[in-house]
Parts: sequence; structure tokens; C-alpha cells
Amino acid sequence: MMTLRRVLAFSFLLFLLCVGSARAQEGATQYTVQSGDTLTTIAEHFGVSVEVLAQLNNITDPNLIQVGQTLQIPDSTREATEPQTKQAAMGVRSLSWGGLESFARAEAFYFYAFGFGDIAQQWVKMTPLFEKVDGVSLPFIDIKAPESIVQGETGVVRVSIWSPLPPVGDFQGRRIFFIGENQEHGLYHYFALLPTGALDKPGPKLLRLQVGAVTARVEIEIKSGVYQTQHIVLPPSKGGLLAPDKLKAERERLYALWRRVSGPPRWTKPFRFPIGEGFERTSPYGTRRSYNGGPVSSYHAGSDWGAPEGTPIIAPAPGVIVLAEPLFVRGGAVIIDHGAGVYSNFWHMSQIDVKPGDVVETGDQLGLVGTTGLSTGAHLHWEIRVNAIAVNPLQWTEQTFP
Repeated sequence: MMTLRRVLAFSFLLFLLCVGSARAQEGATQYTVQSGDTLTTIAEHFGVSVEVLAQLNNITDPNLIQVGQTLQIPDSTREATEPQTKQAAMGVRSLSWGGLESFARAEAFYFYAFGFGDIAQQWVKMTPLFEKVDGVSLPFIDIKAPESIVQGETGVVRVSIWSPLPPVGDFQGRRIFFIGENQEHGLYHYFALLPTGALDKPGPKLLRLQVGAVTARVEIEIKSGVYQTQHIVLPPSKGGLLAPDKLKAERERLYALWRRVSGPPRWTKPFRFPIGEGFERTSPYGTRRSYNGGPVSSYHAGSDWGAPEGTPIIAPAPGVIVLAEPLFVRGGAVIIDHGAGVYSNFWHMSQIDVKPGDVVETGDQLGLVGTTGLSTGAHLHWEIRVNAIAVNPLQWTEQTFP
């Protein structure tokens, strides 16, 4: 009798694994082109070739993609079927189990069919917060995610699971990175930052989390931000800085830096303002921009404050210098890696006082305000990138993440 039971369990397990695999291969996800994206950086992000991405989207010239353009991403990279949501308790507002649900059922059936029900119950602790599959709770014990995030701001998701390995996930089709906070009695707590861009389309967006073979989905509303439009006229001496080949080369180099996640956060407090008080903000984050009468096709990725040349610029939070040199478009540049995929960026500096590899603390001097590169006057440009997405830096001075 026990032998037959095991044969049936194994056969059923193989059947469900096949079904789950077939479901996971259906559909293709979509990605909205952001300011600063190139087809190369998008392809690298999703792990596909530029040729495949161009062919799927009927793009004849890989150098011509537009901000706001929707691209289809090959379904081999990630499951993208839209979920049918179920309401769950304890702050998980819309949780559902998609194409990989059969894997969870197979795991549960496998445990009980082989007489390991007691081990299965110890593993998952039989929490009542989630719908059980064949009597066994799924691995997510708790998921805390924001109901909404304003365009350009950063949110945080926290999860508690019975696994020493962090979840994997994505938000709006962009990969997010989970970092361990602590663990107690075998329960592991992780967080991930949820950056949004100033051009992200408002509406419900999908946050997808996966532990092993189990996928959870939560909807988060992206709300419209209030942003202005700015028309910038460059002097003839700086018009050459808009050359497409120069812009592309510099952008791709920086994106390669911003996509690295070096470890946990190095900061414990809100970020400090990087120059002294009393300076006027001349260009807020998210301002839509047109150069020399051209179309409004980009937005301001940082925030600018008018300050005299030579004004000291300080580190807003602890970190490691990963770039300190003059750039063609951005002029004198310094980038600080704060950990957890968070980077502070300072452009147009007249003097640089740090070098790559330096460890800086809050308040350490980085250099001096200038007007080098694509700049029309002396000012501080400060931007924060989270997982390569430019977010509102002022939010980081007003609250502590995570």
C-alpha cells in the first residue's frame, strides 16, 4: 500500500511540475522605456540579446527608442501572465498565486504522500495568514507593501519567510533586490526598495515576489506627481554636448555602475543635505525638459540648487566612492555607493576632492560646486539612483529607509 502511494505521489508530482512549467512559459511582459534607457541597457537588465529585443518589437534602428515607448520582453526571461488577485490578511492587499501554483501543490502533496507531514508542518509553521495548499501554508508568512507610491518616490516592501535564501522579485517589470534584516526562531526578514521614475505611468502596478517555486503578487498604485516643464537654451559653445553618440556612451557606462548592489545599507539615518542652507532650488527633480527648442523628451533626474562656484559639496550619507573624474556631458562627477543599490551622484563640479575606493562618512567634503559639462551656470546637481532608477532625492532627506 505504501509503495503504491509513493508511486502515485511521484507521478502526480511530475504531472504538476509539467503543468507549472507550461504555465510559466505563457505570455510576455512589457517594459516602458525610461529616460536614460538604451536598447542595450534594457536587454542587459532582462538578460536577452539586443537583436532578439529589436526583432520582437519591430525596431529597425536599435539607437531609436523613445521615452514612454512600450517594449515587449521575451517570455523566456520571466512569467508575465496577469494575476487573478485574492484578498489576504495582515496588510497583504492583493495576493494571488499564478502559473507556479502547481509547484506548491506538488511540494505539499509530496511531503504528505511520503509520510513527512510533521516535517512539512515544522518547516512552514502552519501560519493562518495565507490560504493553505493541501493543508500546508505557503512560504510567505507576511508581506508588507505600500498601497501607493507617488511618481518618482521610493517605497519599501518587507517580507517574512521560512527560508535563509532571500526572495527574488520585480516591480513594474524591473528587478528588485532583497536584503536580510534579521532572523529569529528560523523566521527570516527581508526588505527591498521599490523605486519609481518620474515618467512611470500612473495606475495599478504589479509587484511580484518568489520564494522557491511559489510566487506572490501584490498590486501597488502609482500616483501622479506634480512636475513642471522647463525649456533650456544652451550657448553655442555647449551645443556639441547633445551629440547622441557622446550621450549614449556616457549613459551606458553609468548604468553599468548603478545596477550593482554591493551589499546592505551603509546608512542608518535620513540623508543630509549636501550643501549649506540658503541656496535657491533652480530646477526640481522630475522637471520635464526641452533643449534648444527641441521636443520635451526627458526629465531632470536630480535636483539643482544655485550656488556660487567653489561652494563645498559634502557626502549626504556614508558610502564608498566608485567614480570621481570629469565626464563629457556631466562635467566634474562624483558617485557614492551607499549600499543596497543606492547611489548619490554629483555633476558639474569645479573641483573633486575624493578618489575611487575612498570610504566617506556623512559630512565629508567631496569637492566644489561648478558649471562644467552640460551646464548653463554654477549649481549643485544631486541625484539619487535606486536600482539605476532616478528618484526624488529630497524624500531621502525627510525619512529613513528602509
